[in-house]
Amino acid sequence: MITKDQEYQIVSFLDSKRLYPQLHLEVKDHFISQISHLMENEFLSFQEAFLATKISWKNELEMVRADFFSFKKIAKIERTVLQDKFRKMTVFSFIFSLAAFVLMMVDTDVFVTLQILLLLSWIVLLGYSFLTKKMRFSNYMMLSFHPLLIRNILFGIALIFIAGTFKYDYNEIIDSQISNLLIVYCVTVELQLVYFNSKKINVLI
Repeated sequence: MITKDQEYQIVSFLDSKRLYPQLHLEVKDHFISQISHLMENEFLSFQEAFLATKISWKNELEMVRADFFSFKKIAKIERTVLQDKFRKMTVFSFIFSLAAFVLMMVDTDVFVTLQILLLLSWIVLLGYSFLTKKMRFSNYMMLSFHPLLIRNILFGIALIFIAGTFKYDYNEIIDSQISNLLIVYCVTVELQLVYFNSKKINVLI
């Protein structure tokens, strides 16, 4: 049975890893369960069981860079969770952008309306987050340099540069289409980032 003092030692250790609240609670439960098992079945003292548990979790709790485009360090287990979430956000934004591209080919006016609705949705969600104090100005500034957005912008610039290397009369049209799709893609990503942040789901803001 874990005492309050022993639980405090576990929490203090996990606090040093700066885990996101939900993940902190989940890992804490695993720690308590694993330590209790070792104490009851292996007849180890708390300190011995605690040390054995920390060693078994050493790889998952190693502090690493959150992303190639981020200088923030987080536990490896949290990076795994974040990268999985980022992949899902990227796939959703990509599929949405492809649908928008098809729409742009069919009806430009409807595509423009879609862009306006996306921007309005982003403004409303951002305003709601500020008014309800679910997002601070510092969070918003960090959002502007989010790894997902930086990666997307660099990718978009690369596409425009590649398109510009081909000397066709319709280069300007291609550049315009890429720019429009990049805007849709980035706004879709930002909408998800702001939404998850308002729900207190970790997205590295």
